Amino acid sequence: MNNILIKIKTRLPGGIYFNKLRLATLDLLRGKLTFVDKYAFLSYFMGSNYANNYLVNILEQNYSQLEQNYSQNDYFNFQGIKLPKFAFESEKTSFLMEFADFIYPYLFNDFTTTIEGPYLYKDIQIKKGDVVIDAGANFGLFSGLASSLEATVYAFEPVKIIREKYLEETAKLNENINIISLALSNTIGNVLIKGGSSVSASIVENLNKKESDLINEIVSTITLDDWVKQNNISKIDFIKADIEGAERLMLEGAQWVLKNYAPKLAICTYHLPDDKKVLTDLILKANPNYKIIYKWKKLYAWVENI
Repeated sequence: MNNILIKIKTRLPGGIYFNKLRLATLDLLRGKLTFVDKYAFLSYFMGSNYANNYLVNILEQNYSQLEQNYSQNDYFNFQGIKLPKFAFESEKTSFLMEFADFIYPYLFNDFTTTIEGPYLYKDIQIKKGDVVIDAGANFGLFSGLASSLEATVYAFEPVKIIREKYLEETAKLNENINIISLALSNTIGNVLIKGGSSVSASIVENLNKKESDLINEIVSTITLDDWVKQNNISKIDFIKADIEGAERLMLEGAQWVLKNYAPKLAICTYHLPDDKKVLTDLILKANPNYKIIYKWKKLYAWVENI
């Protein structure tokens, strides 16, 4: 009986399946229906098991298609963006989601696949010779993209297993990717990072209280301001951040960089309910010259004539 009540509750307004259905319906009305939207419809009406089987099948087909079209020896080569291949279905899923969000739109100037949003959009672009911060580098897809554009990349990834298993491989395949095994935050110290997967691991306390965590380790933190000064970094041109709710901590610790270097910003805004307001306030506090737009689940910010 309790299970039935839970299933009903998740499908009522405010429930997880209801919210996903609402977003999928909006996409349908806009004439855009991704496989994730179809997954949401199937989850609501047919149940999670049926929907999961659909998702696994479609992702396997998409991954196989990429292997057929872009394999080069034991890695992918997407027009110069070189990325490792993946062994496990969960990793393939994470890879495909990131590929659809910001590799595919860049390659084909087609944004129909994106869900969270790309990192390169309108005025937010990377130029040859730029210095790029990839906060939350994960497998290194964005680092690989930035490298292909002839930027120098500092890929911050505190989770050891992700660095050693995939990010290091991405750095070997692409030039000028420097792996930094620290978490960007508002203090220098040590903190617990937890999560059910590489894409959900967080140092934010109210986001990392989960059971059966695959990621569970103590990591070192640093502020971007301190790291830049300690390493004599003369400029920062671009900051990408997807760090599971710690985006605000990173910006608190990057006030000097935002004021003095005014890098372009592409930052996720969906981890905490007040992300848009808090992140916007922190950016403008450091540098009121920033222009900010919101699109998809991201914030894009830049200062003109820089």
